[in-house]
Amino acid sequence: MRIKYLINKDSRVKDFNILIKNNFPNLLTEKKPDLYLVAGGDGAMLHAIHKTIDKGIPYLGKAMGTFNFLMNQFDDDIQTINKILNDEIKIDTLSSHAIQVYLNRKKLGEAVNDVILGDKITSYFTFNISTEQKDFDNFEIKGGGICISTTIGSTAFNYNNGGRILPLDSDLLSVTGVVCNRYLNDIIPFQKIHIKANGTKIYLSNIQTGVLNEGDTLLLKKGSEIKIGFLNKNEFLKRRIDLSHRFRK
Repeated sequence: MRIKYLINKDSRVKDFNILIKNNFPNLLTEKKPDLYLVAGGDGAMLHAIHKTIDKGIPYLGKAMGTFNFLMNQFDDDIQTINKILNDEIKIDTLSSHAIQVYLNRKKLGEAVNDVILGDKITSYFTFNISTEQKDFDNFEIKGGGICISTTIGSTAFNYNNGGRILPLDSDLLSVTGVVCNRYLNDIIPFQKIHIKANGTKIYLSNIQTGVLNEGDTLLLKKGSEIKIGFLNKNEFLKRRIDLSHRFRK
């Protein structure tokens, strides 16, 4: 298997970067990889995905961060990497999709984690939501914001906002309200979503990319496929279930 190491400049990964440079220099220059190797936490993984999302290549994370929901523990770094290179370790992949975002038919980008509409928690906006399969049909809600989360992002802002954790390889979205006048905490199939609002900011995975003014239309639809690799898929699924069980304790 051909591996490309995507360098993370976080100081916590410094020693691992040196290990790769000294023992696997080819991983730094591989032009046609079958797999991207990422070291750090979930933030490092999301950064790597955003940079390379158009390549369609699976990612394998080495856990070295604060939150490691998408990462793997390596028993022995050199031995593990050698086994992967020699196809001696089976890597299971789980797939998710990003959200493609269009403002008045102009593409703003793709969100790996979530699309959040809002500003300050004390702000007050009016949102109208319609979905292709009529889960929402010109549904009006007023408040600080709304969050539409992918399966990958369901353990991030969505989770802290009271949303449910989604199975990583499911074709679902989580939709939650942020300090709203009506309860909104829904799981819906991945589908086209049209949203109107009156001057709210648009955040794609925590990065502001636009403003949804009155008269504008925001379209969300299924984006690029993202494949995350796991050395022990059952261990990953157990961590996710454990997190779900801690949800309201």
